[in-house]
This record gives sequence, structure tokens and C-alpha cells, in this order.
Amino acid sequence: MIRESINLLPILPMKRQSAASIASLASRFDCTFTLEAQNVILNAKSMLGLLSMALPESGDVVLCADGDDEAEAIRAMTDLVRRLTEEA
Repeated sequence: MIRESINLLPILPMKRQSAASIASLASRFDCTFTLEAQNVILNAKSMLGLLSMALPESGDVVLCADGDDEAEAIRAMTDLVRRLTEEA
């Protein structure tokens, strides 16, 4: 299992396009992929879950990937979040 802290503040509140991009990317991997914040664990492959998640005001979340392609998944997701925050 790989855990990576990231900050989503620049893309909060999460809009449909950002949620779709995150869920679509997460779904490409076989590993389980979750976002964790304030004792809430969310499946990152669920666009509806991403849109309904109450994220902390700070925007700090932990990406967790567990499975054979976890390293590639974390790397791809951090790259995507970086691009989304630069566009915001």
C-alpha cells in the first residue's frame, strides 16, 4: 500500500470536470484507490462520491493505492492533480 498526502485546495469545491478526470484516471488501474480525509474513506473511482465528499477546508487529503499497479497509479494521480491545480 502506498499513501501520498496531497492538497486539493486549488480545485475546491470540486467541480464535475475535476471529479470526472480523477474518477476516470483512477478507474484505469486495477488497484484499489481511495481518498482519505478526516476519518472518511472514499473510492476515488466514484465520480458521485468525489462530488459529495466533504473535504477539509485545508484541502489536505491522503491518496491511498493498494495493488499490483499502485506505484504507477499514485504517480499518475499526483500528476493529474498537479495539472488540475495549475489550471485552476
